[in-house]
Amino acid sequence: MNHGDGRRRLFFQAQIWLGLLLGLGALYLGAQAIDFQQLGRVLGNVRLPFVALTLITSLSTPVLKAVRWRWLFYPQRPPLSLARLASQVVIGQAINFMIPGRWGELARAYLAGDEAGISKAYVLGTLAAEKLLDLVVLALLVVAMLPFIALPDWLATRVGPVVISALVVTVGAAALLGGRGLWLKIADRALRLLPPATAARWQGRIVAGLDGLTALGSPRAAIAIWSWTAVFWLMAATTNWLLLLAFDLPPSPLIALFVLAVLQGGVAIPSTPGKIGVFHYLCILALSVFGVSASSGFGYGLVLHFLVVGGISLWAAAALWRWSWNLRQLAAASTNWR
Repeated sequence: MNHGDGRRRLFFQAQIWLGLLLGLGALYLGAQAIDFQQLGRVLGNVRLPFVALTLITSLSTPVLKAVRWRWLFYPQRPPLSLARLASQVVIGQAINFMIPGRWGELARAYLAGDEAGISKAYVLGTLAAEKLLDLVVLALLVVAMLPFIALPDWLATRVGPVVISALVVTVGAAALLGGRGLWLKIADRALRLLPPATAARWQGRIVAGLDGLTALGSPRAAIAIWSWTAVFWLMAATTNWLLLLAFDLPPSPLIALFVLAVLQGGVAIPSTPGKIGVFHYLCILALSVFGVSASSGFGYGLVLHFLVVGGISLWAAAALWRWSWNLRQLAAASTNWR
């Protein structure tokens, strides 16, 4: 094993231990506030028809994400069906659920590039554009909700960094799109320091990565991309809203959107496999802002976690079975693609 492999392995292990500590800490904090008898009553009174509807909407979001992803390839049209793209979306999500870090995006780039016969760096560029879109929407959503919610201190201190991050990334993406020629010249000069073969390889990757952002600069594609982004976020919020009905909690769109924003921002940090602990504690914190008890918040988190993480993971397992892969093999392969 070379030094590079050793550093990657050490970094990966550090992520796992950090995630375990965060997850166990979140579980401990959540358990301290829960009345388990009340939790049992809450779960016993859940309205199952709304739970079923929640499952349907939660499994619709990867499809909507795949529709948007297809537009992010514009003007190219990869020879992949919508069902295939949706399967790759859930595989990436499942890897992010189960393995600390953001290995799911590398896996998606590997699968899409390998199947479609296109540059994996180009696919990775489309995924960078996807993350940019969601970061901007998250920041806009937080800002839009500020006048209607009295944010607790633990969240109020985090609003600024989210908004600033979205602005920085947006400006950076605009600079990459508008000054493509300039950036390629800068990259070319920097790559002259490398051996010719290595420089040529990285030059191709940089060009392909910039190509992955091209769709955002096309008016036709941008309209479709932003429209599907809005539909995707509304469907995700609808999932939370339906589960509020299942728990006989106030069916407020504001609550549903707030829970969505907290979960989207919170589950991005390293955590236990399956986001166990962190996911549930975030639900407790988000719903507590609206006066929901910790027991009801934890019950809500349990069911939402089971439906979203469980449903996505089962779908991903079925897709991987069709490809004759498992998560570990795919994660390893996706870190070594060319």
